Amino acid sequence: MEKVRIGLIGLGLMGTPHARILKKVEECDLVAAAEVDEKQKKVAEELGIKFYKNYEEMIEKETLQGVILALPNHLHAPIGIACAKRGLHLFVEKPIAPSVAEADRLIAAAKENKVQILVGHQRRFSSLVEKAREIVTGGQLGRLVGVTITWALLKPGSYYEGPLSWRKEQKGGGPILINLIHEIDNLRYICGEIDEVYAQVSNRIRNFPVEDTASITLRFKSGAIGTVFLTDCSPSLTSWEGTTGENPLLYSDFGNCYNFFGTDASLLFPQMKRRYYADPTKVGWNYPITEQGYKIPREDPYIKEFSHFCRVIQGKEIPRTSGEDGRRTLEVTLAIKRSGETGQPIRL
Repeated sequence: MEKVRIGLIGLGLMGTPHARILKKVEECDLVAAAEVDEKQKKVAEELGIKFYKNYEEMIEKETLQGVILALPNHLHAPIGIACAKRGLHLFVEKPIAPSVAEADRLIAAAKENKVQILVGHQRRFSSLVEKAREIVTGGQLGRLVGVTITWALLKPGSYYEGPLSWRKEQKGGGPILINLIHEIDNLRYICGEIDEVYAQVSNRIRNFPVEDTASITLRFKSGAIGTVFLTDCSPSLTSWEGTTGENPLLYSDFGNCYNFFGTDASLLFPQMKRRYYADPTKVGWNYPITEQGYKIPREDPYIKEFSHFCRVIQGKEIPRTSGEDGRRTLEVTLAIKRSGETGQPIRL
């Protein structure tokens, strides 16, 4: 099997684990990495790949087919456009860009240069999300009535300190843009498009310029309604991270963080328990409910995502999260942020 030659730009918080995962992907030949911090050269040496301090030198000297952009958000568009002009397919970490206008610039450059964009919303490759999408879109819940999400946990003070202090600033910080964007992408993928949002936000616990808590309502194009409670300052395990166990660095107890409600059944996620009335002649709150469990094989979503990127480059698959798709998730998330600032509902 001929492997796809990939370059990595950024060997920081996201790029370093990406590099290690890319070495496990059968279809991928990770050739080189570029990083302005020369101390990260040791990571490249450990993995047996070439190291460049300047990404422009890397894409000029190496024969690459695609690049992974694991960079601060504000660099996605300018560096992505430069790589697209060299005919390189793009894997762009989420969010696709810090603004819709910059996302549009990047998407336009990719189209002009006939390259594909895959946006790094890795949860679309979670076997749990894939099964939930199959259940909801396949009608196993009946017509979708609504969905509730709770994302509540306690981030330690160190999460916001030192070089990470940007996380408490208005530009790019706060749990709406850092964390909720994942849940919004999941909801779009499982339940369909969101066309109206309304948010109430608070920063009274941490007293940062950005929110620490939010309550959000969503209306889907289908007519279904969703609610989200979001906070990063309460001891809780009711979150994606606290229930799925997908991040080995964080403690989890395998509870539930999503509830999907349909006219015929409901679904607890990620325990993957479907609840319904087994006898169609005996339905309603005075009858017992039957519970059906699903056993889902667990796979590493990052490996599946990077394998998919290689097949996209080879022309075998279309991007599961295209540039346009990533743009829409960003647009909805920014609308929630704006609603929290204005106190007004926003129609998309």
